Amino acid sequence: MKRKAVVAALAALALVLGLAIGFSGCESKSDAKSSASAGDDIPSGYTKEGGEIVNGFVLPPYPDPKINDSTLLGIDSNNNGVRDDVKRWLIFKYKDDHRIVTHIGFQIGRAHQFMLANPNKPEEARKLINGAQACNWYFKYDADEFGEPILIDHSIATSTAFKTAQLNTKARIKAFFAYDKKLSGGVYRLPDLDDQKALCDFDVDALLKEQK
Repeated sequence: MKRKAVVAALAALALVLGLAIGFSGCESKSDAKSSASAGDDIPSGYTKEGGEIVNGFVLPPYPDPKINDSTLLGIDSNNNGVRDDVKRWLIFKYKDDHRIVTHIGFQIGRAHQFMLANPNKPEEARKLINGAQACNWYFKYDADEFGEPILIDHSIATSTAFKTAQLNTKARIKAFFAYDKKLSGGVYRLPDLDDQKALCDFDVDALLKEQK
């Protein structure tokens, strides 16, 4: 239990630091390239029109950047709560990983979209973001202690690559900092380690059986 407590503390620190710093990277050339891989740098064999099946996921069409970036929420063609350019980025990024990893990315994307769409509901947004991060932590740190596989070696939400893809305009970055400011000074309880898996908002057990 001591090891779990240390891991949880380190994960919490990583979340705080990851969200508090690094957003200047959203405007760097290297991170721009990372984000562009969601659409402009299309892997061989794929199209901007979408429709291809990649690791079991239907690839959405690549949205017109001018239209997609003209609003906070952008384009979500199938209304699943994840912006199409972010969805493409996640599918391509994790196409060689277990499908659960991509689903974790989708959950994190939905939580961030909720935050952008609901500036007056920072507590609800925080719970969604923390829940998605807890799901990520389970498959990064603790799944093996429950007889399940470790599937990811990093935290998607705090990675520069994800932040570059999700918060890719000044308006979106500004909205995030406004959300963060509203929570400033608060003390928040981390989910219990035994509850992390339950905070995944998709059918983990079905996916584990599907890909053994």
